[in-house]
Amino acid sequence: MKCINILGCIIIITAIALQSCVVGEKYKRPEMNLPTAYEADSLIRVDTIPAYKTFFEDPYLVSLLDSVIVNNLNLKVAEENILITEQTLRQVKLNYLPDLNLQLNFGLQRLSQNSLTGSFVQNLTFKDFTFGPTLSWEIDLWGRIKKQKEEALANYLSQAEARRGIRVQLIKQAALSYYSLLSLDEQLQIAQKVERTMDSTMQILQTQYEVGDVTSVAVKQAEAQLAETRSLIPEIKASIRAQEIALKVLSANYPAAVLRADIFEPSAKKFDAGVPAGLLGNRPDVNQAEYALIAANAQLGIAKTNFYPTVSITAQGGLNSIKASEWFSIPSSLFANAIGGLTQPLFNKKRIKAAYEQAKHQREASVHQFRNTVVTAVGEVSTELSNLELTETQMIEITNRRNAISAAVDEALYAYTVGEISYLEVLTIQQSYFQAELAYSALKLKQIGALINLYAAIGGE
Repeated sequence: MKCINILGCIIIITAIALQSCVVGEKYKRPEMNLPTAYEADSLIRVDTIPAYKTFFEDPYLVSLLDSVIVNNLNLKVAEENILITEQTLRQVKLNYLPDLNLQLNFGLQRLSQNSLTGSFVQNLTFKDFTFGPTLSWEIDLWGRIKKQKEEALANYLSQAEARRGIRVQLIKQAALSYYSLLSLDEQLQIAQKVERTMDSTMQILQTQYEVGDVTSVAVKQAEAQLAETRSLIPEIKASIRAQEIALKVLSANYPAAVLRADIFEPSAKKFDAGVPAGLLGNRPDVNQAEYALIAANAQLGIAKTNFYPTVSITAQGGLNSIKASEWFSIPSSLFANAIGGLTQPLFNKKRIKAAYEQAKHQREASVHQFRNTVVTAVGEVSTELSNLELTETQMIEITNRRNAISAAVDEALYAYTVGEISYLEVLTIQQSYFQAELAYSALKLKQIGALINLYAAIGGE
């Protein structure tokens, strides 16, 4: 009996001493060789990313984004997924503790009279009453539970980054849609203004036709141009309605009008100049890819622990009796037992090795995925930086064109009334004015879109 007790103590002490032995490599971030600066980085530099409430200066847009963040249903689903992984993490943290259960058993057995045992006893019916706790504990010799905890924590943080990624995309999508709506409003105003101008021109041509100064061809051309412009107005109105509905859906609301600014003047904070490569750490997709790599590294460590022996301890104690009347008789009904065991895999090494090789390849795949995510992120930031730089240059020329053609519109109509130019030149100038105004509005949208895309590309939220 003493030998058994000594052996049990040795097993427990050895198990506790080996708790610090962890199998598997500690996670180390792969070398990425990130650029220290981006191409076309003369426009932007930022060390911290402002929140959307300070980045966007339009109060209507900020209010809209607040509604989207609070009500969007995809974001609520992501929040529930975080809570699911949080429960898994809490459960894994308790794996270090033993399992403790309380048992209450009643057993009844009747032997066959013709059985070997039944032929020697007079009473063929046996009862058994047991009450007491049972304990089982697998000692974490090789760091399996520690790796499980690492994996669960990485999965939890990955879900948190997934939610943040949805949030960033929602902010980007809502902001782009909002400014698209303002741009459509401006296009509608331009179309209606040009329509009025063309209508005035047609009225002049109609009067001149009645007195024989112009032919019916001139009137027909003016009518055709006016009809073409008028046909765009309901199309723009339909696009406005569709954009309003899309914005309401983002905030989980039914279709309704969207409160917005009266004029299309993009308002968002400009960065100063240059984007540090370290800001990629703010991107949710980059962080999520790294957490997936951390989880894969932990899973590899778990797979490696399967090659090593496991030590477990089970114990039970309580009250046991063959008679209900004596069940709770103490100390006569007291019992206890404890077993310590060590299990070493011998004949299933192929299965364990296959699982280990799978985990190793999964880790390598996660390394490649992480690197691919980082490379893609660098490309996106570089693209938006380039877009911002090019739209700045393009805006100068579009503005010059717009100013020139705007001044020519009124002058052309006057020159026509005094006979200095033909009606065809008037129609051409009016059409050019229409195209210049639309191009200017579209470029403003492209410019604010590049800034919003860059804000999202560096993980703005």
